[in-house]
Amino acid sequence: MKRRSFFEASIAITAGISLDGCSIFRPTHTIQRKVTDFSLEVTKKKPSGSMPMTNLGKTGIKISKFSFGSHMSQELLKYEKERERMIREAFDLGITTIDIYEKNWDIFQYEPMGRYLKPIINDVVLSIFNIPFDGRSFEKEFERAQRLLGRECIDMVRTNAFSPEDDRWPYWEILFRLKEKGYIRAVGIPIHVKGDTEKVLKLFKTYPMDFVIFPYNFYHNIIYSGERGVNWDPLIPELRKRGIGIVVMKPLASDHLVKGFINLAKKVDPKVSWPAAAHKYVINTLNPDTVLNGMYTLDHVYENVVAYYHPEMTQEEKQLLDQMKRYNIKTIAQTLLPKHYAFLNEWVGA
Repeated sequence: MKRRSFFEASIAITAGISLDGCSIFRPTHTIQRKVTDFSLEVTKKKPSGSMPMTNLGKTGIKISKFSFGSHMSQELLKYEKERERMIREAFDLGITTIDIYEKNWDIFQYEPMGRYLKPIINDVVLSIFNIPFDGRSFEKEFERAQRLLGRECIDMVRTNAFSPEDDRWPYWEILFRLKEKGYIRAVGIPIHVKGDTEKVLKLFKTYPMDFVIFPYNFYHNIIYSGERGVNWDPLIPELRKRGIGIVVMKPLASDHLVKGFINLAKKVDPKVSWPAAAHKYVINTLNPDTVLNGMYTLDHVYENVVAYYHPEMTQEEKQLLDQMKRYNIKTIAQTLLPKHYAFLNEWVGA
């Protein structure tokens, strides 16, 4: 959807008409898109349980069903001790798959994460998004990741390009060559928006991906913009048939929408944990190989991990999500999206 269509869609939402055609008689809940507030005070009890493990597609890589996602706030950078404790606690709780971005939101994570993970570096599955910057070549960027993270072999590496017309297209040949040499165990691609399903299926004919990452959540796979996301149902059987790993991101929609959904959940039923219910929805509806979730605090880790220890949904959790889905979600935010989501200015909507 181009910019003009985006503004038309925005007008429709403001008028109370949701993009799926529902009427104005559905209640509306307004969410201000902003980075989630956080407190480093630990208020929740450390849970106990057993983390399920599975294979990433047919790669043979054993991964935890719940993964530590890398999206984080600039504010967290100065809290190194707290961040290190959170990573170690997550590992102790069975979260052995760690996804790490570099230069996302101008937050550099390789160096500090390399320090935090050093004592357990050979016991975790490392996942990165490799894109060169500061004038480095793609190969040099990967070598930098190896050096700063302290691992010669990076388990899961992804980049993004769909056709030979893409500037990043040559990266695929490099990634698969590095995989042949044993420096990478699995190569994958993230997809986000409408049209990506057809593109990625076409891509498989040239490069046999090991895993695909896409947003999936209880509220119509809602994305950062606050708009209804993509129905991935046609893609999922193809991934399973080919033995391609299924990795879910944004199980709680987006760090910029979480607070608004938590407020709505409290209004609907304050006794039920919405984050746990939302995770259980993903587990029981899709059962992906793993779910990536960025977390800012130990409380986030403790509340989310419970869903993987006890994935069966209670009746109260089902009712909470059902009632929340009856709301039209209207989001309010600045016009320009963050750099890493700039492509959503060109496409927003269902």
